Amino acid sequence: VKGTWMGSTTLPCTYEPSEGFTEQTLSWSVERDSSTSTIFRRDDSGDHILLSKFRDRVSVPKHTPGNASLLIETLEMPDSGHYTCQVIWRSKNNSLITREVTTTVKVVKEHPPCSAVHL
Repeated sequence: VKGTWMGSTTLPCTYEPSEGFTEQTLSWSVERDSSTSTIFRRDDSGDHILLSKFRDRVSVPKHTPGNASLLIETLEMPDSGHYTCQVIWRSKNNSLITREVTTTVKVVKEHPPCSAVHL
């Protein structure tokens, strides 16, 4: 996914909600410079933004089952990295199922429009 500096981008993470499976935990983490940090976590106690530099800049749709996409606003150059969405479901027989999807984000500065030179 390409994002424009100071713009916003959505990192896709969707699934088909199915009978008998309850979403337990949803988390988004970012990996850069070989260290991974969790940005966002949704569980029984609500939504938590765990990295202060993403506070007020990230959100995940609340009332759309199956959509766990992450919206990042006011992109900064250091936001480039590998973002992983991890969803854990509990089934009726209490087993846990985990799925992950990773999206690479590259933040670019847009070039100013070329001004035509009149000779």
